[in-house]
Amino acid sequence: MSNKLTKEQADKLATHLERNQDKIVERWLEIARLAATDPFLEEIILNGKRTVGLIADYIRKPDHHLIINLTRKIATERVEADVNIGEFVANINQGRSVVMELAIDSILSREEVAGAVPLINSYFDQFLYYSVTEYTEIKDRILQEKNQFIKEMHNDRLAILGKLAPSFAHEFRNPLTSIKGFLRLIEQADGSRNNRQYFSIINQEMESLQDKVSHFLYLSKLKGLDDKGDLFNLSASIRHSIDFLFTRFVEEQIEVLEKIEPDVYIFGVENQIKQVFLNIVINSIEELANNNRDNRKIWIDLSESDKTVILKISNNGSQIPGHLLENIFEPFITTKELGTGLGLSVCKQIIQKHNGTISVESNNETTAFEILVDKSSVEKLKYEAK
Repeated sequence: MSNKLTKEQADKLATHLERNQDKIVERWLEIARLAATDPFLEEIILNGKRTVGLIADYIRKPDHHLIINLTRKIATERVEADVNIGEFVANINQGRSVVMELAIDSILSREEVAGAVPLINSYFDQFLYYSVTEYTEIKDRILQEKNQFIKEMHNDRLAILGKLAPSFAHEFRNPLTSIKGFLRLIEQADGSRNNRQYFSIINQEMESLQDKVSHFLYLSKLKGLDDKGDLFNLSASIRHSIDFLFTRFVEEQIEVLEKIEPDVYIFGVENQIKQVFLNIVINSIEELANNNRDNRKIWIDLSESDKTVILKISNNGSQIPGHLLENIFEPFITTKELGTGLGLSVCKQIIQKHNGTISVESNNETTAFEILVDKSSVEKLKYEAK
């Protein structure tokens, strides 16, 4: 015997639902997950009544076009109310349960109920499909618009930075050069050993200031006269940088675990590669310094294959939030409260100019930066202004 409803049976069920419209909506409101602050509470009630009416129409004459306009409206309101998709789907299925209970308890016979259940399920399956599809499309559009806005904002900032960079470099480098020159004269004239450490600190800070100026020059794609590549020992350069940071490691009680293959050579600008390494390691030190955990660690691994040099720098600090991780190498993106967001962007540009790539992975245990440099074509690298 067929479970399909006759025209008369379908009309009988549809009429029963229409007569109990208020009862269905009231029951659904009792069990649905709705916030008291939802800005569309009145619309939700109207949507519920409209849904019951559409179910009745669908039972009389199944047509998915009846559903689309309502689901578009509801999905838009749920996105604007900032309701997550799990809650949205759960409330739709709650409505399915209420309608199904009423159909089972209706005046229909057992055979007629058996024919009604597939129809009601078919309606709600399509209702869910169109609602979720519309919901995700709206969310995707919003995300794309936000990303476009961020991209345009970054481009505007970079355009301004590109115009300011030459003047900025000139205004800052000239006095820095003078200060360093006179500082060296004072240091040579001073015979006191007690002052040596102070001169050392001042010189380091001066170098740091010069590096900050270089960040702006790299971002504006201006090239200096010293951008000539050479074959250099990356292993030795990294070890020298680790020694340079030794006091910082001790001060912050950080254990450095290094695994550096000897005599790994690459072709490039050593000071630029050293700048990338120091930037990432100093970021790691600052992150661990702000972290109260014990056993602070930084791992430094350098290896090479036939075609690739691999440098990996990891730390066991806090996880980088997902929304920042995706754009961490973009200018002005930073995890620091007072950071400029320029350092990692500069690192990316430098590595790309050395025919390499830089990436990052972060979880609740470690954050790891990996730099890969292609050895097969690295000797053909030319440093020309773009």
